Amino acid sequence: MKRLLPLIAFMATVPALAGDLYVSPTGNDTGDGQLNTPFRTIGAAIEKATPGTVIYLREGIYRPNTADIMQPNGEGGNYDCVYYLDKDGSSELPFTIAGYPGEKAVIDLSGIKTGRRIIGFDMKGDHWHLKNFDIVGIQVTQTGHTQSINVALFGGSNCRIEQVNMHDGMGIGVYATKGHDNLVLNCDAYNNYDPVSEDARGGNCDGFGFHLKDTGATGNVISGCRAWRNSDDGFDLINNYAPVTIENCWAWENGYDADMNSRGDGTGIKSGGFGMKPQAKAPEEIPRNIIRNCLAYANKNQGIYANHHLGGLDFESNTAYRNRRNFNMVCRKSADEAIDVDGYRHRLTNNISFEPGDKNADCVNIDKNRSILTNNNFSAGINLTASDFESLDASQLLMPRKADGSLPEITFLRLKPESEAAKAGMGRK
Repeated sequence: MKRLLPLIAFMATVPALAGDLYVSPTGNDTGDGQLNTPFRTIGAAIEKATPGTVIYLREGIYRPNTADIMQPNGEGGNYDCVYYLDKDGSSELPFTIAGYPGEKAVIDLSGIKTGRRIIGFDMKGDHWHLKNFDIVGIQVTQTGHTQSINVALFGGSNCRIEQVNMHDGMGIGVYATKGHDNLVLNCDAYNNYDPVSEDARGGNCDGFGFHLKDTGATGNVISGCRAWRNSDDGFDLINNYAPVTIENCWAWENGYDADMNSRGDGTGIKSGGFGMKPQAKAPEEIPRNIIRNCLAYANKNQGIYANHHLGGLDFESNTAYRNRRNFNMVCRKSADEAIDVDGYRHRLTNNISFEPGDKNADCVNIDKNRSILTNNNFSAGINLTASDFESLDASQLLMPRKADGSLPEITFLRLKPESEAAKAGMGRK
């Protein structure tokens, strides 16, 4: 985490400026958006905002309807974009939309059913900062291969999505296809399930998905985020043309609902891949995504998954427990050959696997002669038992975040100092 500092201080420490705007569910768009005369709709504040503006969301539930859609028939006619963020800020003067300090703002998108795909926040401009609010209830109405998205990065760069919780809807939490140097920080995506499209299989409903179409879309990071009980995957990096880092993130029980009923795919962290069609659409230089200091627990299918990648990925200091396969490193043979082969050119360092669901599935489908495995319990011959860990109480994963939004301090799957694996420096830090 130190690598990402210094972080931008939250605006609660800064006096309100004349250009700041306020929104309240009890406000009125005929007002001027000031503290005592707030707007009713977030769109009204976005339209009035200029670089450097902070839009504060006051306490309450915001229920936009179809009349509030800022960009209908957007993104090539495929999406209705409720909030369209196409203005450009700067590093000195970003645009900010944030829950008012000490208050809880919830945006309920369940009332928007247009027959198209839905985007909650479409981040097309540069230097936007979303912080400290929830998005719930996003809908899917199409029955074919489709998706809705709570927050989309479809072009914006140097953006920041922080402490935004996306849950109990039918859409993906954060989904990115374009833009560089974006940070998704301390966000939660959970209980998202699409029961409508593709025969209600629950697909296309990940917690976080980065699928970058440009080799220049570098510097994107997902950090300190949690994804649980999403019907598809917790984190998904398929079809990336530029490397993405996932660090200090937790993924658990994806592919299930709260009652552990089976839903979609159910991978914790899908770390790469370009699909298995006869000819893969992939860049000339295959990116090495980085999965670092993450935790994958009780996901329906894979814990940490290479997903038929066309080359190597980097896995550092991760912990996987009770996934069907804790680490699955399978690669595709080549862009021209859609054949599964044991994973090649991977680097696995300081990782631990404990009690996979399948027998001998600590780390499967890996070519050890063409990969580098250093100081992992499954490559070093260290057999772990329950007594190696401070706790196996998974309920700790749901503990409240710290006041600054960072992950709670938990003992779940934390190695005891006297453990042989801990002495060797294995596992999440």
